[in-house]
Amino acid sequence: MWLVKLPFKLVAVVLMLVVGTIGVLLKIASGLSHVALGLLMFVLFLSGVIAAFQGNWPMVGGVFVAEVICFAASLAASLLVEVVDGIFGGLVDFIYS
Repeated sequence: MWLVKLPFKLVAVVLMLVVGTIGVLLKIASGLSHVALGLLMFVLFLSGVIAAFQGNWPMVGGVFVAEVICFAASLAASLLVEVVDGIFGGLVDFIYS
């Protein structure tokens, strides 16, 4: 049976290399984007507080929507990293089976 799995395991090693490289690059990009989005969300929060004190409620709503979009982008980046890690883990499990 191991002879039947051997060509697939060789292909899986190559795929594991590609997916692992993509995963590492995504983790780096995700970490940097989380820092940038955190700073942007902080600035948006301060803008929302200032707009609320001024009584500019349409601006508060717009800032809230922008903050939700930033949070959704951060969540999507984390989800993408987890999916790639799951694919990498599945390939590792297949190779060691």
